[in-house]
Amino acid sequence: MKKLIKKILFYGQRLIKSYSTRNFVRNIQIAINGKASILGTSKLILKENEENFTNQLTKNGFVELDNKVDLSVLDSIINFSKKLQLFDPFNRDLGDFTDENIPEKTHVANFRRKDLVQCEDILNIANDPGVLRVVQEFLGGKPTISNINMWWSKAGKSQAKDAQLFHRDVDDIKFCKLFVYLTDVGLNDGPHTYVKGSSSTNKLTKIRRYQDEEIIAAYGEENILYFNRPKGSCFIVDTYGFHKGTLPKDNDRLLLQVQYSINPIGIENYNPSEINHSYDKYINRLILK
Repeated sequence: MKKLIKKILFYGQRLIKSYSTRNFVRNIQIAINGKASILGTSKLILKENEENFTNQLTKNGFVELDNKVDLSVLDSIINFSKKLQLFDPFNRDLGDFTDENIPEKTHVANFRRKDLVQCEDILNIANDPGVLRVVQEFLGGKPTISNINMWWSKAGKSQAKDAQLFHRDVDDIKFCKLFVYLTDVGLNDGPHTYVKGSSSTNKLTKIRRYQDEEIIAAYGEENILYFNRPKGSCFIVDTYGFHKGTLPKDNDRLLLQVQYSINPIGIENYNPSEINHSYDKYINRLILK
């Protein structure tokens, strides 16, 4: 019954098209949840920039963080990932495979959350105090880590498909995502692409994939931003705004993503891992026991 209710709430919030109405519902929820006391020094955000970062995230739909993830941490995460199995989220019939034998037809090869949460470096990034404080102020209440994802985007495909086309995420009534590049990402390596200011508008609210021409007509080409950045670069994005992972041409792209929301995501099956940790229990309640 609980799973059914969660699914009803999930699909129900997706029907709310008005930005102001979505915020109204958000305000009711956060009034109940309140805020968490998040202490500690951030490795990614300067303390004096946190308020401005929240404002940028609200206004523009994204903010780039002050510091990159240390290269030694990136290497540790990549080495950890080499022993994990991957899958194609858009073609489950392909089964599991490793990063060395990704099927030719696969555009995107995902790792599993239950495996990723075993990596302390990933959990430390997800629980960075500065990130959590900015996210909390953006959401308006206690954040919940509702997903941790990491995937390879494969280069050399003839045509973009699925999330490589412009779309809105409608995962919760209010949410955002932290992106970390684990490989260098040039313009031809599948940069995250975002439409500045689109997260707070009521233009094109039907849930579907959109062609570039439709987005340009609605928002102007000058507002389409390409995040071609070196590995270790981090940015927080309100992916209710239009975005896509551009099809890589030259090199494969490896990206880590942490999702923060007010509620659990209704279509996700959560089985928290039993790990000894000192992270905030409420924020991590869906992924850690």
